Formats: sequence, C-alpha cells, structure tokens
Amino acid sequence: MDKTEQRLICCNIKREYIKGKYEYKGVINIPIKGQRTGYTINCEYCGKEIYQTKTQYNRAKHHFCSNVCHKNYERQFIFENRTCPICNNIFEASKKSKQKFCSVQCQNKWQKTNIGEKNVRFEGKICTCDWCHTKITVGKSNVKRFHYHFCSDACRKQWYSNIYSQSEEWKEESRIRATKILENRKIDTNTKPQVIINQTLDEMNIRYTNEKNFKYYSMDNYLDDYQLSIEVMGDFWHTNPIKYSTYPTSNIQSNRIVKDKAKHKYIKKYFNHEILYLWEDDIYNNLLLCKRLIQKYISTNGILENYHSFNYHLENDSIVLNSSIILPYF
Repeated sequence: MDKTEQRLICCNIKREYIKGKYEYKGVINIPIKGQRTGYTINCEYCGKEIYQTKTQYNRAKHHFCSNVCHKNYERQFIFENRTCPICNNIFEASKKSKQKFCSVQCQNKWQKTNIGEKNVRFEGKICTCDWCHTKITVGKSNVKRFHYHFCSDACRKQWYSNIYSQSEEWKEESRIRATKILENRKIDTNTKPQVIINQTLDEMNIRYTNEKNFKYYSMDNYLDDYQLSIEVMGDFWHTNPIKYSTYPTSNIQSNRIVKDKAKHKYIKKYFNHEILYLWEDDIYNNLLLCKRLIQKYISTNGILENYHSFNYHLENDSIVLNSSIILPYF
C-alpha cells in the first residue's frame, strides 16, 4: 500500500479501479499531508511557541498559549507594585486606587503619628465636649464647620437625644422637614374626604396643589390661580364641634386643636388670607354645599362671613349663613 492510499484510508475515501483507471468516492480536495494554513507565533506573555489558524489569528489582537497567560497579561496593565512606607513590603494595588499601605495594621501605625494633634502641621483648638465636658482638641476646620463638639460618638448620641431633640431649634427643623416631605408627596395623605374635594375641584376646572408648603405648615388644597387655601377637616381628628359638644379629653384631638390654631394664625399673619374649612360630615352628606361655598370663596377673593362649612345651609341652590354660629375649638 503506497502513501497516497494510506492517506485516502485515513480520510475515509474509497478508491476503485474501474475501466482501467482509479476513481475516488468521497472528498474531492485531498490535503497534502503535513500542510498547515495557519501561523506559528509566540505567546505575548510567556513567549511559548504556539500554532494558530488564520481564523484564530485574525480574530484576536493579542495571542496567548493559555487563559492563565491571558489574565496575567491584562493584570499588568490594571495593577502595579507599590512599596509600603511603614514596613517597606512590596504589594500589588490597582493603578486607579490611592492605596498607600500594604495592610490595615500599617495604616493604623501611620495614623497614630500623622493624624490630628500628633501631626507637626496640625492646627487645632482646645474645646469642651458638649455632653461630658471633657477637654478635647478639635481641628481648625472642624471648629468652623461644627457648632457642637464631642469626645466620642456615644457622647454625641446622648447629647442629641437628651438636649438637642428637646430644643426649639430642632422642633423648627423637624416641622420644615415634614412639610417638605408632604409637598414632595413622599407620604400619601389623601383621605377619602380629600379625594372627594380633589375630584370636585377637577370638575370645576380649578387648578390646585395638594400639601402646599408654607415653611412650617402645609395646606390640603392651595388654589394656585387665586392664592387661597382649603383645609379638609376630619370630624374626629380636628374635633367637629357639632359631633363633640365638649372639649375633647383625647390627647390626639387636643394636640391637633393646638396645631390647627397655630396654623390658622400663621397663614393669616404671614400669607394674608383666611382658610376655608370643609368638614367631613358636609363633604359626605352635602357636597353641593361645599361646592357652592368654594365658588363664593373664590368670587369674593377669600372674604366670607364665616369660614366653616357647618355654619351654612342651602336655600334654592344658594348658600345661606346659619342664624346660630358654632365656633370651632381652635
């Protein structure tokens, strides 16, 4: 058997002698033994000689003998060797990082001698802890930046919970923060009566803003085109005097009365208009009365004989002030 015949058998090609000549059945293009159509190149990381086909060679920009060499090659462009200033050990760090030390222990050693009052360039001031009154040294920048100073986080927490949280300054900040949260609609305050009033204003084509921020307070409905305000009053929460004939003993109701009184006084003094109060019982049982009251409130530029819906009734589709006026608790 000659070499050509051996190659044919290996390639699964049959050769038959027919009519004085050989005919081949199978693959027509028979490659020559040992012929290679690719390239012999060196691994770009370790230098090992490798063979790649034309397709493999053209597909990649860099060529490696293994995945390990590929990763090590890319790593040298991402990481670099640095020398720790404390122990002089060489460590590997990302080129983008600002890491200076090989370990947390070395960093702590450096901080003990280079941060705060131990630093030769440190400029500070001796202050007293606002909670335990221990003398502490505060950096120059922190003296200007913070009004209060503490020797520890535990002292800061104790001072905040026992002193600052009871101050008028904190209460004012809390009120402002709460009104901003309401204005940004992070909390849904739309009760059923509120939804009904919103729908009524939509039907009347009146533009309004829910929870309009007035620094310390927010209004349920602020009428944008008229600079007037409407408050939707729940009978229990705001103590409807028709349903509660005596001053409430509930802390929830009594606290709300104080807040309603303060809000009314603040809006009238600093924003120069009276608030229209629509009460829950009238919203559920006499919505037309509320609608007519809103129309009159707008047409008179916010000037009414009385600003509470329970002091009005309807006569021939017109609102009429009751003969006996009921005063709210605020």
